[in-house]
Amino acid sequence: MKIAILGWGSLIWQPKELNYNKEFGWINDGPSLPIEFARISNNGRLTLVITKDGTELQTLYTLSNYKNTEEAVLDLAVREGSGRKSIGSYEKAKKEFSDNNFPFRDKIIEWIDRTDFDAVIWTNLEENWQQKTNYKDRIEYLKSLKGATSTLAEEYIRKTPEQIRTEYRLKIEEQLNWLPILKIN
Repeated sequence: MKIAILGWGSLIWQPKELNYNKEFGWINDGPSLPIEFARISNNGRLTLVITKDGTELQTLYTLSNYKNTEEAVLDLAVREGSGRKSIGSYEKAKKEFSDNNFPFRDKIIEWIDRTDFDAVIWTNLEENWQQKTNYKDRIEYLKSLKGATSTLAEEYIRKTPEQIRTEYRLKIEEQLNWLPILKIN
């Protein structure tokens, strides 16, 4: 079984112990999904998630070293430091999503049907921007961060691959001058 892993943020530049094919690398023509800086992580970073209010853009993908979807899902969940339910998956032969309520199913199916992959997995964390902060504006939130939290937030945004051009990324570049430093060819 050939399994794709989708990425758009720190998974690409900080895969940690993710068991993926490093020779295959990251390819920048994954499915188009609405992505935005809309989640506050445990360490205060403003991170990217799939969200209905996101910017439609092409994600990246790599090849899992696992040949079983469940093993690949568990591997990604460990890398993300999250539970199994925060990882989305789709198996082509079974025509089965791990989350039947995933709102962008058609985009995943359309993409995988054009590939020789048997399954695809992705981080499916929810947007929590409004629940985790009292700030009305993401730029103001980023400006309020201090010390290591500010440094981690800037690193995440600047190391997000250059191709991930969301509405808020453009605003962050313009207002904070946090320009991209990672390009995936």
